Amino acid sequence: MFMKAKRVAGALAVAAGCLVAAPGLATEVVKIVVPFAAGGPADQIARIVAPGLSQALGKSVIVENRGGAGGTVGVAYAAKAAPDGATLLLTTSSLVMSAGTTPKLPCDPRKDVEPVYLLGEVQTMLAVRPNLGVDTLKELTAKAAQTKLNYGSTGVGGTMHIGAELYARTAHVPLVHIPYRGAAPALVDLMAGTVDLVNADVPVLKPYIQDGRLKGLVIFDTRRSPLLPDIPTAQEAGMPQLLMTNWYGIFVPAGVAPALRQALAQALAKTVKQPDVAAKLADAGFSNPQDTAAFKQRLDADFARWVPWLKAAGIRTE
Repeated sequence: MFMKAKRVAGALAVAAGCLVAAPGLATEVVKIVVPFAAGGPADQIARIVAPGLSQALGKSVIVENRGGAGGTVGVAYAAKAAPDGATLLLTTSSLVMSAGTTPKLPCDPRKDVEPVYLLGEVQTMLAVRPNLGVDTLKELTAKAAQTKLNYGSTGVGGTMHIGAELYARTAHVPLVHIPYRGAAPALVDLMAGTVDLVNADVPVLKPYIQDGRLKGLVIFDTRRSPLLPDIPTAQEAGMPQLLMTNWYGIFVPAGVAPALRQALAQALAKTVKQPDVAAKLADAGFSNPQDTAAFKQRLDADFARWVPWLKAAGIRTE
C-alpha cells in the first residue's frame, strides 16, 4: 500500500512539474476557436493540440468550430471574446490573405487579435493530372503559353487560388480559375481530367502523387519536402519566386496581459514537443514552430508581402 501511494505521489509530482503556471488564467475551461468547418485541416490540428495543451495548462481544453466567409466569421468571434486567456484562436495564413482580398472585414486581423505561438507551417506545391503531357515546370509553362489551361481551388481568395495565381503571374501565362466548395471536389475533377492543375498543401496531395493519380512538379519553398523528397524546389525548377507556405498559429483577443500571453506560448511550446503531438504534426507535414516574437515578425512580413500583391492582382471576395 505504501509503495502504491508512493508511486501515485511520484506520478502527481511529475505531472505537476509539467504544468505551466498561467497567471491570470482563472477559467477551468480553455476554448480553441477554429474559424473553419469541423473535419478540415485546421480542425484536425486543433484536436491534435488540445489534449496536450490541456496537460500543459492543467485545464480542460475544448475545440469550437465557427466557420463562414473564408474564416473571417470565426476570427471576428474570437476577437470579441474577453481578453482573459479563456479563448484562443487557431487559424491559418488565410488571416493575412483576407486582409488583401476582403474589402470590409468584421475585424482588423492586425489589431484585434494578437499572435501567441506558430504551431508550424506546411509546404505547398503544384500538381497536374498525369495525362497533361508535362513532366517539369518548364514544360507546363510552355504548354500553358500555347493552350488555355485551368486550375481548381477552394474558392476566391483561398490559399489554393492564390498559390495558382502566384504561378500564373510569375510565369506570365493565362490560367482559367475553377472554384469549388472545398479541396476534395477540386482534386476529384483533377484526377478525372476536368481540371489541369492545382496548388495545395503537400500532405493533401501526397497520397495521390505517390499512387500515380497526380504528378507533382514543384515545391513552393526553398527546401524540398521530406514527405515528397523527389519533387524539386522552386529554385531548382527555375522559378525561385514561387514561395508560399501555409502556416497554422494560435492567437488571443487583443488586450491579454503580456505575462498570460507568454505563459500560453510556453504551454504551447511544451505541447508541440510532446512525443505523440510532435509525431502527428510531423505526419501532417508541419515544421518550423515559432515563439511569439518570431511569429509576430513572420506576420508582419506576410502582411507586407501579400496584401499589396493581392490588391495589385485584383483578387477580391464578394
